[in-house]
Amino acid sequence: MASICLTWQEQWDGYREYKSGAIGSVNLSEFFVTIAEAATFFAVVGRLLQWRIIVGLIAEGVLAAPLAAHICKRLPSRALMILVGVLIIGLSIRTIYLALI
Repeated sequence: MASICLTWQEQWDGYREYKSGAIGSVNLSEFFVTIAEAATFFAVVGRLLQWRIIVGLIAEGVLAAPLAAHICKRLPSRALMILVGVLIIGLSIRTIYLALI
């Protein structure tokens, strides 16, 4: 029976080869997904009449992104995950409650 044990160096070399081939293809596919999303967004936006809502969402995102990045940098991962979980559960409970009344 052939041995399937690899040395640490052989495993690392295999990982680097796999990683280097996978990263380029992932970035390439993300690029095309982003292009498709942007094209869809601009095609739909042209037909919408609620420009104030769209501008508000964009402005809100521009203002919220640096604040969220700062908070994520300062909070420990565990506390951040608990906070996100509580937020999702709270919003889900609210949605269920509003659907039932």
